[in-house]
Amino acid sequence: MKGKWFAFGCLTSVIIVILMFVSAFFSINSLSKISHEPNRAKLSDNSTLHFKLVGDIVEYNEFKDDIFSSPFMPKTNAAYDIIDKIKMAKYDPKIKSILIEPRWISTGYATLHEIGLAINDFKQSGKPVYAYLEMNADKDYLLASYADEIYLNPSASAGIMLSGVGGTRLFYKDFFEKLGIEMTVLHAGQYKGAGENYYRNGYSEPVKENLSLLYNELFDKILLTISENRNIPYDDVKYIFEERDDIFIKKNKAIEYKLVDGLEFKENLINRIVQSKDQLVSASKYKVKKKFKENQPKIATLYLQGQISPQTTEYQANVLSAQKVSEAINDIMKDDNIKGVVVRINSPGGSALESEIIHSKLKKLRDKMPVVISMSNVAASGGYYISTPSDYVYADPFTITGSIGVVAMFPNLSDLKDKVGLSTDSISKGKYANALNIYQKPDKAFLESFKNGINETYIEFKTRVSEGRKISLEDVEKVAQGQVWFSTSALKNNLVDELGTIESSQEKVASLANLDEYVTESYPKQVSFFEELVMEKLQVAAKNNLTPDLVKNLELQKQFDTILRIKNDPIQMLLPYFEIAR
Repeated sequence: MKGKWFAFGCLTSVIIVILMFVSAFFSINSLSKISHEPNRAKLSDNSTLHFKLVGDIVEYNEFKDDIFSSPFMPKTNAAYDIIDKIKMAKYDPKIKSILIEPRWISTGYATLHEIGLAINDFKQSGKPVYAYLEMNADKDYLLASYADEIYLNPSASAGIMLSGVGGTRLFYKDFFEKLGIEMTVLHAGQYKGAGENYYRNGYSEPVKENLSLLYNELFDKILLTISENRNIPYDDVKYIFEERDDIFIKKNKAIEYKLVDGLEFKENLINRIVQSKDQLVSASKYKVKKKFKENQPKIATLYLQGQISPQTTEYQANVLSAQKVSEAINDIMKDDNIKGVVVRINSPGGSALESEIIHSKLKKLRDKMPVVISMSNVAASGGYYISTPSDYVYADPFTITGSIGVVAMFPNLSDLKDKVGLSTDSISKGKYANALNIYQKPDKAFLESFKNGINETYIEFKTRVSEGRKISLEDVEKVAQGQVWFSTSALKNNLVDELGTIESSQEKVASLANLDEYVTESYPKQVSFFEELVMEKLQVAAKNNLTPDLVKNLELQKQFDTILRIKNDPIQMLLPYFEIAR
């Protein structure tokens, strides 16, 4: 039996190595194609630009185009790239229309809103926009609703699933107890829900109340957007979401509800839109090339996205670290043509210390030139903290923000150690020598010390908000306590100055910098550390493929990663509901 398992293990290892080499080959082949690829596809007259959007749409892709494209790792779409192409197509005489084909999109509502507004702007040219649906969910339909005409596959197996908003959060208290894991969680702010899932079996009442209000406002905004885009009465849209009989809206029901304009197979729709196949241009081959004149004034757009955490490897695309921000700001400062900066934030926060360091770097940048904040899907907790050193703050109408509060979490694996038969023996000198020892329960003196530290950090957070927003500490406290706010409520509570987009923010910066004409440039600069990044991505892919389904479904890997991250950095400004905005 041991021999069989050994052989199976060897075979599995060989297969993984082969897959890694094959994926690397395709990535290298893709890179070779990039270097020889023309700036844009050759277009025929009367072409249609085709956006086939599947899976993740990020705000900004920090990697160069197509480096990781392969049969195993498809290219990630970036909103800034999609929007640039739509803007260019508006004035391209060879583009007569756009066809968007969204399917199971995974992104935030603010990101969708930005793309939707670009579609609306394109339609001002008089060129039509078509959307095609087959099997789709809420975000797919929301994006499609910006089109002039929507068509649905007439098959009985096709349909639109409009489910609304909501979410189920796993609570690990009893499960962790069975494993022998204990999490001590300290809060500054009664609404600060980060960490509750480690020591409770459900939401606390203040957190549940705050979260319900957030969901209500987000849901209402989605209904209003669909109502306006499709010219359907609001109450009718609400009925579709809340009272219809079937989960999938198919065929004639979709027509009856006015969700679509017709039923048609994709091939027939394409044949009706274009006269030949070469007139259907894939958006991936439609290249935007920005030209900068010498000494032309620029506005930089600095994308700050991901969880705030110290950088632990040479480059991490999904981590927002002070090191990454510092490098990007240094690049901005080297360009004398840059006269102002839009800071686009899409972050649920994270490390309190790292947030403070980023705050200080943005404050120094603001001393040199105008800085305007543009909030994306979420700019909460540490993500809100880093928005305060600015001249003006825009939130997207779909932004989730606020969460002014602090939490500290301490993992304790002493019971797990005992259950599996491990023992420890410590030699220490100093009162707090074993303070962050995960195999030892935190004592009273340690917890009291950390409570004081959390309260000091909370006061510092409120002070940063008070200084940045120019409001009293008393008024900050009214909207703090960890409360999370939807864009409209954030505006009422003076947490932001105005609702608007990246373009609104760029225009504001230009006004502050007294610029009549300018071009925009994005930061951080895209990187291509090819071998390192490919290997890192292959390792992640291999790790995901080898992780048992039960671990994936219970999000255990994510939770254990959190435990490891906070072990030496326990004080966090973190929003636990990032999935709402995705």
